Amino acid sequence: MMRLDRFSEPFSKTGNIAADGFRRLLGCPVQGLLQTVLRESIQNSIDAARLGYGPSLLIRYRTLTSSQCELLRENVLVDLPLGDQTRNEMAVSLGKGGLKVLEICDFNSTGLGGPTSGDVASTGEHTLDFVNFMRNVGVARDTYHGGGTYGYGKASLYAMSACSTILVDTQTTHEGMPIRRFMGCHLGTAFDADVAGQKRKRFTGRHWWGRSDGDDGIDPLNGDNASATAISLGLPDRDPETTGTSILILDPQIDDENEDRPVAHDILETILWNFWPRLTASTPEQKKLSIRVEIEGIDFPVPPPEAFPPLDLFASAMDAYREGRITETIRCERPKQNLGALVITKGVCASRVGPALDESSIIPTQACHIALMRPVELVVKYIQGEPFHDARFEWGGVFVCSSENEVEEAFAMAEPPAHDDWIPSMLPGRNSKTFVRVALRRLEALANNYAIPVTAPTAGGGERGPSLASTAARLGRLLDSASGKGPGRPKALSRTPSRKKSLSISPARFVRLELDSESRRCAIFEADLHNDEADSSLELYAESHLVADGAAADGNDLPASFETKVIGMSLDSTGDSAQGATLQVGIGSGTLKIKVLSPPDAAIGLRLHFLSRGRE
Repeated sequence: MMRLDRFSEPFSKTGNIAADGFRRLLGCPVQGLLQTVLRESIQNSIDAARLGYGPSLLIRYRTLTSSQCELLRENVLVDLPLGDQTRNEMAVSLGKGGLKVLEICDFNSTGLGGPTSGDVASTGEHTLDFVNFMRNVGVARDTYHGGGTYGYGKASLYAMSACSTILVDTQTTHEGMPIRRFMGCHLGTAFDADVAGQKRKRFTGRHWWGRSDGDDGIDPLNGDNASATAISLGLPDRDPETTGTSILILDPQIDDENEDRPVAHDILETILWNFWPRLTASTPEQKKLSIRVEIEGIDFPVPPPEAFPPLDLFASAMDAYREGRITETIRCERPKQNLGALVITKGVCASRVGPALDESSIIPTQACHIALMRPVELVVKYIQGEPFHDARFEWGGVFVCSSENEVEEAFAMAEPPAHDDWIPSMLPGRNSKTFVRVALRRLEALANNYAIPVTAPTAGGGERGPSLASTAARLGRLLDSASGKGPGRPKALSRTPSRKKSLSISPARFVRLELDSESRRCAIFEADLHNDEADSSLELYAESHLVADGAAADGNDLPASFETKVIGMSLDSTGDSAQGATLQVGIGSGTLKIKVLSPPDAAIGLRLHFLSRGRE
């Protein structure tokens, strides 16, 4: 197998950016390092997707085998840099037993094509993806309405590695022909060193491993040599048709010994919280993501957003946006401009599942957020608003800025290198600043007042404030199906001592949302049955209804997509179950489970009735 050469970048007479400065270009992302790496990498894969197709990704965390470690030390990174700090960092990582790697591999993307030398002028006939990713720093985005500025986010890949080293394998095309490329890169610190036959020189701290070009430069391994090296290190095999890029982060800074927060949960949660718009059932095929997560050889499926509360609410809002059902259009008056569309949906606060149950989860226990994004449909950040006062209900919304070039460009340029915020002060143009500021101010106001409507000023000129009585009444109507009580002081219950068993059923309580075997969205309710055991033919009937604007609604004139009905019931103590809305419980007591068909754009309620003796 071919032994790789090393090239360390010297400072030129006109100067270079030192690797130390390159590493600081990422700034201070709001999210953690792993989250930033995944955001940046997946976003780059989306921008590199083949026209008309969404990319698929493999995110893998694994331990290298002894033979893979030996290959790494003796063939790939055998020639370590001269700088003491860099050399020591790499030697420590390469000497570890059970060396870990984090891989981010995309498929059905264009790969890193184009020339491999950074001084080749672009003719417009070929891409510059390879030099922009492997060599250049901070190149402006070249994808129309793409994810962001190409180049800055890659600094996070090096920061993720304890020895600041990545290996890159790509299957791509150049000048119309398929080609395989493999290269290593290290981002260290600037240093001085003696060079044979020359005076002492200054180096930037950037190093590459490939094959010497014979002219004081370095090229990647190509063809069979690249393929053999990648496969020997355990990277995914690729044929000329399986275009895409695999990035191997050496010795990633991941805490995999935290029993309270598995690595898989961190990865799954990051994917879902940031990329759910590309994972929904309504996502167009040309935008749809397919992601597989593998940890030490075990697959961890990424659940659909519709089955991962509260993303079911955001997915519902996104569906409405794609269908043109807009809650509000955000506008700027001076200058007049449509800034984007907002959609908000509300519903029952479903039980959290999977990673969202962890104590350190970023998934809110009660959603009251607006997801901000550009037309590329990648979440930039969330605006958190005021939650419903009753924790059993939540709301979520999406804002997508206008695709009009002047507006989209303003929001794109307002993003910092990590693409995790909109900062209008970063913008040079007056109109651009105004667009972003107006949108953020309007969205924050809407988020703060959605759950608590603001009353009009009083005749005496008093301050505006939330109408708590009105809000309580609205929430009381919303809770009618679950509690049977509105707001106000509860009536005292008369307590007559009695040893006789009584027949009763508790109000139905919402438990969670799930998809059934036919991929229908279902709400799961539970209720407690106390039986007097007087009627062995006793039956229960469950009746579901829509809840709109806080009250039970008549769904007769609504489209079929708003249909709700009880599709199954069971009693845990006896194991009895039935399809449909009626269950014979006889003399049984215990917890009832009721499955209800739940439309995506409305909340639902449930009432229970005894049939045999007409008691409720």
